Amino acid sequence: MSGPDKQDYKPTEAEKASASVALANYNRFKQMYEPQLLAMRDKAAKSDPSQILRARAGADTMQALTKPNYRAAQSADYASDLSKAYQGQMGVASTSGKKIQNTMGSNVLGVARKQEADATTGMSKLSRINTSEALNRAKNNQKVAQAKVDAGAQLGTAIFVQGLENRESGGSFFTPKDKDGNDIKSLGDRWDNFWG
Repeated sequence: MSGPDKQDYKPTEAEKASASVALANYNRFKQMYEPQLLAMRDKAAKSDPSQILRARAGADTMQALTKPNYRAAQSADYASDLSKAYQGQMGVASTSGKKIQNTMGSNVLGVARKQEADATTGMSKLSRINTSEALNRAKNNQKVAQAKVDAGAQLGTAIFVQGLENRESGGSFFTPKDKDGNDIKSLGDRWDNFWG
C-alpha cells in the first residue's frame, strides 16, 4: 500500500502568497484591532448604560411634572400620576439600557468574526428616550386640572367685578340698584335694567 508523495502536499506559489497575505492581515488585525476589541468587550461587560438612561429619564420626568403650583399641592391624584409616569419612564430606560449593553457585546463578537459592527453604541438613545404613556397621561391630567383652576379664577374675577359694580350702583355686593334706586331682584328686573 502506498500513500501520497510528499510533493503532493507541497503548496503552490499562489497558495504560499495567499497564506502570506492572510498571515499579514491576521497579525495586523491582532496588533491594531484586538486591543480595541478587548476594551469594547470590557466596557460592554462592566458599564451599565441603564444607570445613565434612568438618571436622564428621572430628571426629565421631574422637570416635566413638578412645576410648583396650587393645584399640585391640593390634588389627590397628583402623587399617583407622578409615580405612574416616573415608573413608566424608569421601565423604558432600563429596557433601552439593556438593549444598548447587549448591542455593545454583540458588536465585539461581530467584529472579531469580521462582521460589521453597529455604528452606534446606543448612547445616542440618551437624547431620544421614549416618552412613556404614563408621563403623557400625567402631563395631560395636569393641563386639564390647571384649566379648571384657571376657569374658576376667571369666574371668581367676573363675580368680584360685578359685585363692585353692584356696590357702585348703590346696592349690595349681590343686589344692584337700577337707575331709579330700586333693588334689582329678579331676572326680569335685570333684563329690563339691561335694556334700559
